[in-house]
Amino acid sequence: MIDNLSWKELKALNDLYELQRTSAKIQKHPYIAHLLHDKGLLDHKIGNRNVLVPSIGFNQFYENKLRGRYSYYREFLSTYGIEVDARKNFNEEDLRTLMLIGENRAELSQKLTNLEDFSAKFFTYAGGAKYLKNRKSLKEALYRILDIQQFPNEKKDHQWRLVIDHKDPKSVILCENKSFLKQPWIAKELQVKLWYVGGNNISIINDIDSAELAKPIYYSCDWDLAGLQIYSRIKAILEGKGAKFSLLFPNAINKAMPTDSYLHKSKWSYKKEFSGLPREDFEHNEIKLIEHLIKYDLWIEEESNDLVEMVRTK
Repeated sequence: MIDNLSWKELKALNDLYELQRTSAKIQKHPYIAHLLHDKGLLDHKIGNRNVLVPSIGFNQFYENKLRGRYSYYREFLSTYGIEVDARKNFNEEDLRTLMLIGENRAELSQKLTNLEDFSAKFFTYAGGAKYLKNRKSLKEALYRILDIQQFPNEKKDHQWRLVIDHKDPKSVILCENKSFLKQPWIAKELQVKLWYVGGNNISIINDIDSAELAKPIYYSCDWDLAGLQIYSRIKAILEGKGAKFSLLFPNAINKAMPTDSYLHKSKWSYKKEFSGLPREDFEHNEIKLIEHLIKYDLWIEEESNDLVEMVRTK
């Protein structure tokens, strides 16, 4: 629920923390209503129900859950001179996506295709190819970040090196999906470097330098057939380079979903033993979990896990 916040709601919650009040019209948002009615962390101002004020416990809650994220977003938008009026049209997923693009702007700007192709690759959560075309403020923010006037018209197929860097990483984490890369504070907290290796983006692991190959390298993925097949492919490449490579074990097993979930396309193969996966690539506990998922036709989405906890328990 918290990821559905818009800039307006994020700004209003920050005002509640810094100014101890807000008159922004946010009370109908499910998450704000939850904080108001269920958690009791917010209240109406006496004599004016259009104004919200914080209750006991709100400041600590905000510092723990939202302050850091809002600060990241605000600093990022200010860096690129993205005006307050434009921000009003962004939701949190838009902001995270823009931050990922900003982190990799040098790489992306060299291999631009067209607007629709770019939108399809980065804004899959919101309709894909047509999303940017219909969001003027978001498109203008993107142009500002990439320092371009418009996209070229030709359609090409490029692979981008999407990375969240750390100047002195303790380890490297390869992610099947982009979600964790959209939360750069994770890399800072864990002192790690995050790489996106999803889909057909595997060849970019050849760009990992020798210093990083000497550090532990972990793989975070969807625990379904496609995600685990990618793991085996990467494992063969990295271990051929002498790297220490292993899976991050999921901590959201209780959130496993049926493989026929909406928009999920990876299915287990029941015609092959262990769904065709090479058992030798997996540890005992990993094999047991995979067998369970296959037996009950389930999968675990990468984003449902807590990356910080997965790394710390490794």
